[in-house]
Amino acid sequence: MTAVIIIVLIIIVIYWLFFRKEKDSKDIITQPDPALVANVELIKESIVEEPKEEMFIDENGLKYKNVTKTREVPRKTYLYGLLYGKYWGELDILKEEEYEHLKFYDFNIYEAEVKTKSANKTCACITPEKLVCDGFHTESEGQFDFKPDTSFPKEKLPATIPCAISIKGNSGEYSVVIHDPQVRDVRFSRKLHQNEGAEIFGTIEAEITGYILDFTREEYIDREYVVENNGPQLPKPVESETKFSETLVPTGNVEYKSGYQRTEYYYSDFKTKYWGKWKYTRPIKTSSTEGCLSTGLGIIGFIIGIAFLLLLLPRLALIIPFLLIVFIFKLIPAGAWTWIFRVIAGVLLFAFIASLFNALWHSTRTYIPKPFVQDIPEERKPQYNPIIDTTNNVILQDTLITHYRAWHDYTGNNYEGKFWIRKSTLVNAQNYKNNLSLVANNGTSYDEIIYKLKENDKTNLQGVYQLFDSLKAERNLTATGFAEMIVSFVQDIPYCVVLPNACDPSLYADYFIRKYLTTAGARCDGYEKYGINTPVEFMATLQGDCDTRTLLIYTFLSHYGYDVALFSSEYYNHSIIGINLPYEGIAYKYNTQRYVLWETTAPNVKPGILPNEISNINYWRISLKSR
Repeated sequence: MTAVIIIVLIIIVIYWLFFRKEKDSKDIITQPDPALVANVELIKESIVEEPKEEMFIDENGLKYKNVTKTREVPRKTYLYGLLYGKYWGELDILKEEEYEHLKFYDFNIYEAEVKTKSANKTCACITPEKLVCDGFHTESEGQFDFKPDTSFPKEKLPATIPCAISIKGNSGEYSVVIHDPQVRDVRFSRKLHQNEGAEIFGTIEAEITGYILDFTREEYIDREYVVENNGPQLPKPVESETKFSETLVPTGNVEYKSGYQRTEYYYSDFKTKYWGKWKYTRPIKTSSTEGCLSTGLGIIGFIIGIAFLLLLLPRLALIIPFLLIVFIFKLIPAGAWTWIFRVIAGVLLFAFIASLFNALWHSTRTYIPKPFVQDIPEERKPQYNPIIDTTNNVILQDTLITHYRAWHDYTGNNYEGKFWIRKSTLVNAQNYKNNLSLVANNGTSYDEIIYKLKENDKTNLQGVYQLFDSLKAERNLTATGFAEMIVSFVQDIPYCVVLPNACDPSLYADYFIRKYLTTAGARCDGYEKYGINTPVEFMATLQGDCDTRTLLIYTFLSHYGYDVALFSSEYYNHSIIGINLPYEGIAYKYNTQRYVLWETTAPNVKPGILPNEISNINYWRISLKSR
């Protein structure tokens, strides 16, 4: 079957090279129409002499006349208002694989509306003639005093935005293009957040400013030089073609194609447009070898093509006589070598493409291991021991759940020990959480829920505090060393997703949850209210995801008197911890306090280090704060 396909392809190439007919080009010769020539002569004779115009002489002695002309001048009108939009996002697979427990979406705003509003009562545009700022500034009034969120991608805004504007008392909806848009205070509505497979939908609100570009006509006087017919003829000045310089002012149009995008910009006349260069929006495949590899790709492919062709020669033996017949008929002295080279080039091209396709088809991706934690055998099975009253030698109606942990901090210091949780406190924590009547439908209610869970459990962790106190005294740890020992203790516990329903991938539209649950070795704790475990539940079961971990660490560090904060992000759908200690790195400033941000779901992540995908401070907020 393979030989038949190869023969068919070679016949098609030979037909295209030898037997395809080319259309003959013909020159089009036009003869002047006598009637048209006669009409032209009549028109020339009927021209009426124009009245004489006032003539002037310039500094070089040349005659000219002043001619009134019109031109279009760009005019900018600045606006300020509120942006209301709808967006959809597609899951970024590469970023999701790079950082195991987070989801990232490449989002686009597909519908938007801007409502202008007054900037403030002290706006620079307010004068005795203009008592109120209407959200519009002329060029003379200048731009609005606006500090944008520079990390927000401007190309996500649509090319035309319906604006509700009011001009001289008349209201109306106008479709305009906002140039150089800048936004701040971006808010994604978590309440209207929807997931459908690998896509996400929601609404966005933000403050926005930019300018509307239109053109006005103005008259100007231009010199038009006169060439005398008598005497020596002056050379007619050749008007050079006006060349406009490129600007970086976008028109609002963006094209997307196969992971690339390019933006349309205006030339300096603000009428002519041009497209920018194609740029990667999302690399299709990362590679650790570039430069030399990419440069030698053509040579390697050529060699592979030759080798592939040599392997096929035994199968081509049956059709070689037919190829020779074709060559004999086509070996005309005038173009013999031209045709021979065409055939050789065609066969080599086919072999190269086939070999390259085969190499790419069977290539394997380089495996990049993800950070993971694997418990040693002693850590995998807890111990359950009844509590005995040693004074009266009586077994109490309670049990100690004991775990053994061994871990190390960021400087290689090893720690190990046992901690315990009373079964009665575990039952209390479960009942308290399940009986809460709050609904986590917004950020405020979520903050109240985790605060109540922390307050209920903070005095029931004596078994863990005893382990920490003994290690601190034994190692004589400093404030930073003790904090690192506690956080690395939690980071060392294997990740486990906590869900409000069963651990069945088919029950969830969220792409990350479905993919994680189908991964070998995935850990899941289902049927947990709010999708979170309390600090006592986490220490009893060792099952926790991002917000379960940050709530536990917040409880630990606040117990020991640290200035600590728990940070949440509806935008990133993630939770991290922040601590006011003299660390370098990414930090969140709140009044005079500086909270260094700390990731808790991956092992060996030092304070102040966050992946670029979640490092925008504007999308984080404080949910709990110890001071």
